[in-house]
Formats: sequence, C-alpha cells, structure tokens
Amino acid sequence: METEDKKVTWLPLGILLAVVFSLWGVSGFLLYPDPDRGTFGDMFGAINALFSGLAFATLIYTIHLQRYELGLQRVELVRTREELSGQKLQLAAQNDLMRSENFESSFFRVLGVLADITKNIDIQRNNKSPLLGRDCFSFFYRVFSGQYSDLRISPEVSDSDAILKAYAEFYDGYQSDVGHYFRTLYNLVKLVDRSEVADKRFYTNLIRAQLSSHELLLLFYNCITEMGQEKFKPLIEKYSLLKTVPFDYLLKPEHKDFYSNSAYDGG
Repeated sequence: METEDKKVTWLPLGILLAVVFSLWGVSGFLLYPDPDRGTFGDMFGAINALFSGLAFATLIYTIHLQRYELGLQRVELVRTREELSGQKLQLAAQNDLMRSENFESSFFRVLGVLADITKNIDIQRNNKSPLLGRDCFSFFYRVFSGQYSDLRISPEVSDSDAILKAYAEFYDGYQSDVGHYFRTLYNLVKLVDRSEVADKRFYTNLIRAQLSSHELLLLFYNCITEMGQEKFKPLIEKYSLLKTVPFDYLLKPEHKDFYSNSAYDGG
C-alpha cells in the first residue's frame, strides 16, 4: 500500500518535469535554430526560463501534494469516526447487558426473599398441628371470609363496607405475617415496572406463577382496600396479575368488577 502511495505521489512530478523540459527544449530549438546566432546572454535567458518553469512545476506539485494529503486525512477521519461509532455501539450494548444482569440479580434476589417470607409463615392452632407456608393462606382467606359473612348479616352494612371492615379486622390480627408478605410482593412488582427490561411481562408472569390460588384471592381483596388500592392495584391491572384468580371462590361473583378487565387478561 505504501509503494502504491509513493507511485501516486511521484508520478505527477515526473510528468510535470517531462513537460517543462520538453517545452524548454522545443522553445530553445524554435528561438535558436542556429547556434551561431545565439549570444551568451540569450543562453542565460533560456536557463532562466527553465528555472521559472521548474518553479511553476514545483508549485503545481506542492498543491497536488496538499490535495493528496487532505484526501488521506479525510479518509482517516472517516475511519476514525467509524471506529468511534463502533466503540459507542459496543459500549452501549455492554451497558445494556450490565443493566439487564443487575436487574435480574435484584429480581431473583427479591423473589427469593418473598419465597422465604412465605415459607416462614406459620399458624399455631390449639390441639392441631401448625400450618406452615402457603397452607396459611387458605386459613387466612377462611378467617377473612368468615368475618365478611358475619358483617353481611346486618342489613345496615353494605357489601363494600363489609369487605373493608372485614379485611381491616383480619389484617389487624395477622399483620405481622401478611403485612410483610404484601409489602415485599408489591416492591417486587414495582422493581419490574421501573426497570428498563424489554419484556416486563415475562417477569411479572414469573411472579404470578409463584402465587397459589388463596394468595391470589387474598391479593384480590387486599388491593381494593386502603392497603393497596392507590399503588398496588394499578400494577395488578397493568400486568394482569389476577389472570389465574379462581373466580368461583370470590366472596361474591360480582366482586370481579372491582378491577378492570386488564387485571384478568393479558400475557
């Protein structure tokens, strides 16, 4: 490549010198066909013409070299820009990969915390073996539904008031277990929602897959009370976290209308 560049560089100079010497020789022949007619001073004039031609040729060659070097600089600049662009793309890809890895590390860590919280819940019962882990949620839902039924006996208590009062009474009795559980579950879903991952549904579907039927039922009623209506309920509807909730076990079938259809439909 270097040899070719030298050929390209020296070729115009050779051509210019050939042209100058040719013109000088022709002009000398035309002006002084008979050497005897020439004078010593005229010979110096011809030499001056030769050097003037060489100076002009050198000027043209210098301009050519400058244009050639500018062309090389432009090519090098384009290559540099392409390299920088490639480096930026590579750096962006690396940053995306790091963000994805950091998110997944946080996601599965919190998911593991939720599993540990669920596993460590226990209900001590008189003359009966204790309930452990997810088995506690069926017990929680029976307690809540029983309190709701007791309140509905009175005609003065509306259905919505019965739900709110029954859940508040249930929550007060088991706050140490269900409070910690629902706060962790909410923060796990919020972690996904605030992330920059492309497929957030994939991760919220993983969360939903970890929830038993009675966990979903209790989540259903938790998020229509002040415990979750403002912040958690919109996320449930956004990511269809109640898609697999067993409707037959709701306190009343029409309670399904407490949520928009998006809470049940989706990926």
